[in-house]
Amino acid sequence: MKQYLAYIAVAVLAFQSCNDFEKMNIDPNNPAVVPVEMLLPPVISGGVNTMVGSGRRAGQYVQHLAYPGGTSESDGRFNLTGANWREEWNGAVRLIKDVNQMKLLAEQNNQPEYLALAHINKVYILSLVTDAFGDIPYDEAGMGNVDGLEFPKFQAQEEVYQRMLEDLEAANTLLAELPAGVSVSRDILYNGDLQKWRKFANTLMIRILMRQSAKKDVSQQVAEIFNNPDRYPVFSSVDDGATLVYNNSSDYYAWFIQNPSSDGSGVDFSDNARISDVMVGLLKSGSDPRLPVYAAPTRNSFLANASNPNKGLEYRGQTAGLSSAEQDALYERTKYDDGDFSVVGRRIRRGDRAFLMTYSELLLLKAEAIQRNMGVTGQVEEVYQNAVDASFDKWRQVGSQSQSQNPYISDSQREAYWALETNQYQPEKGLTMIAEQYFIDSFLNGFEGWASWRRTGIPEIKPGPSVLAPIPVRYVYSDNEQNNPSLIKWVEQHMDGKMPNHNVKVWFQP
Repeated sequence: MKQYLAYIAVAVLAFQSCNDFEKMNIDPNNPAVVPVEMLLPPVISGGVNTMVGSGRRAGQYVQHLAYPGGTSESDGRFNLTGANWREEWNGAVRLIKDVNQMKLLAEQNNQPEYLALAHINKVYILSLVTDAFGDIPYDEAGMGNVDGLEFPKFQAQEEVYQRMLEDLEAANTLLAELPAGVSVSRDILYNGDLQKWRKFANTLMIRILMRQSAKKDVSQQVAEIFNNPDRYPVFSSVDDGATLVYNNSSDYYAWFIQNPSSDGSGVDFSDNARISDVMVGLLKSGSDPRLPVYAAPTRNSFLANASNPNKGLEYRGQTAGLSSAEQDALYERTKYDDGDFSVVGRRIRRGDRAFLMTYSELLLLKAEAIQRNMGVTGQVEEVYQNAVDASFDKWRQVGSQSQSQNPYISDSQREAYWALETNQYQPEKGLTMIAEQYFIDSFLNGFEGWASWRRTGIPEIKPGPSVLAPIPVRYVYSDNEQNNPSLIKWVEQHMDGKMPNHNVKVWFQP
């Protein structure tokens, strides 16, 4: 009997030892399941970085920026293949995998606040993708790791937009029904303020609805959101806008200069990303105070002014799409050189903010809806002026820094702008004025400026004299994705078997 009890004691100790051993081998720094809040920062920053990257690519197509002739053959002169957009496609799919995990964990843990944010982030990320590529997977996006969904099915862009609106409606409802005091952790966009997330969701609904408005009547839905703020709160101030602030110490804003030149300019005069002549022309025509915010004075005028303050600063835009020979001819004809064109300005190069969606954008869409008699209440002239003022308000004075230290828009500059009759809203050309302001406000958000131009055709932009193709109107499916049997089947069934190139319109374009 004693021997039997001894065996039992040994067995119990061995079992306990095994349990202890397994506990010892669980790494607390690498948990098997990531808490849902840990997924939020990379999802937000990944989506924003996708948008920021569009500044140099889609920003060239819509001519926010223009590169000197011969320095950007692929994007500036449209020598394009599926390889050009590989990461724009693959990066978004990777992000949606994390969003899907957020949804799963939020549902399992009964955390509707995180489920709502997962909906909003999925819509934001895939809205960038569908605006650029057209038809995409939405319902099955990011599920390539699930058996049977290795090749997610594609859906028509019109259907994708409808799915997005449904997800945003669900997010709005989830956030409206939360008990008081509920917040979220690790929110790098709104610091846990779920009311601002709700406003972002509803404002994003307006963007998606108006994106479709050249192809279908969305008046009732647009009016319902704008005219019912209790059910659909939207941005009501500049501070409500979806703006990601980078720390610029370990997570850098893409346009930020870590080590500025010793010349005191605060910019990179050697950067080939010049402000386009279209953007500079629009800003100069209205004596717009955003010009010295967006653009640096030309290097030659900056150095001349530094030596003699009586010599004025000059701002000059670059013509888009030139070849090397055409650029040389421009220099010869005008007697300019590469120091006579404006690059991205000091305020942006020393800044830390990326604008996903702005209060100004919302007000411009509202002004458009009123002008088009879509049932939205309000005075279009007042909404338009508030929209431009909101764009100015993004560039307030930083501390006590002067205009030369960090350009900003002062009250006197604002007053001088509105004192000019040419800047007053004129209903007979109201839609043109609204679209031009949309183009200006979306500077360096290439996706949004490009999408607006494809919908409205405003402002007028022209390709270079010898470019290889018209201005691109879509991204081409990545070269890897073109081997996807799901895409091949979709193209056979819906595109006459022809893989679309960058000159084939997406659905929302008129």
